[in-house]
Amino acid sequence: MQTKRRRATLPLLLALFALALALGTLMAAPPAGRRAKRPEFAPSTVDTFFSDAREKLNGARPGPRSTAVENPQPALPAAALPTSSGTWSKLITAEALEDEIKARLPKLAAAIENPTRFKSGEYQTARRELGVLAAMLGIVAEYDGRVRWKAEAADLRDQLGRASNNCKVASDAALNDARARAEELQLLVRGGSQAPAAKSVEANWPQIADRTLLMQRIEEAQEQHITPGIANEKTFAESSTTVLHEAEIVAALAEIITRAGYEFADDETYLEYAKAMQQHAGSLRASTLDGSYDRARTSATEIGQSCTTCHEGYRS
Repeated sequence: MQTKRRRATLPLLLALFALALALGTLMAAPPAGRRAKRPEFAPSTVDTFFSDAREKLNGARPGPRSTAVENPQPALPAAALPTSSGTWSKLITAEALEDEIKARLPKLAAAIENPTRFKSGEYQTARRELGVLAAMLGIVAEYDGRVRWKAEAADLRDQLGRASNNCKVASDAALNDARARAEELQLLVRGGSQAPAAKSVEANWPQIADRTLLMQRIEEAQEQHITPGIANEKTFAESSTTVLHEAEIVAALAEIITRAGYEFADDETYLEYAKAMQQHAGSLRASTLDGSYDRARTSATEIGQSCTTCHEGYRS
């Protein structure tokens, strides 16, 4: 009996619930067409504004704004190319310059570490390392491409060159100067702050690095790195990075030793030897990049022959 009553009552409850829901929706919805009452402002507030702003404007109405940039800023001047003819990047990469500077610094540090050893003969090593470093910075200062330390290179180039010349004698003053220059260069390589660079001046190459010092570096490249590096194909494959670096160093130094002011720089035969050595170094570089052992061996041999022939008549 109770079950039948519940079944009869259920539809009635559902109907009442639906009716209540509908009435609630209608009551919540705002009447159609009604809007919020317009706000009213005091006269003092209304008088602050113009009734029609167009009556107060002068001149023609401006046109639509152009998307073009008005009064563009002039382009920054391009960095001046080196007076040397702008061919450094064809002889040596920026990476090789950076690597050479980083590699010579420990050699310089060892030569100036102990005053007794410095005066006993290491002053000559310091002189050579300072000269080679000055030459590398001289190239950096003139480099026709992106390279690190370019802003500071010219000033430090001249300071290192002076320190190299001072190391012709084993004096306390020469040692102190070499140490100061080594510290400055080490700070620069590590990325430390530097004083504003002095105005760049054209390189006086004979004052920066003695030709004899550069020739010693070429001999080092040939005898200690290139010749051993091409002893056989296996060694060549293992030493290709070193051989490539040394080939670029030889090519760059062969350019420097022909600059005005150096001994024999006005001798046509000497210049031909230097140019031949540079070309053979370029060939060695190309064949090393290609992985051609036979051509690399031939180019390395020709570099050695150029050095020998030149030394026979022009050693100083």
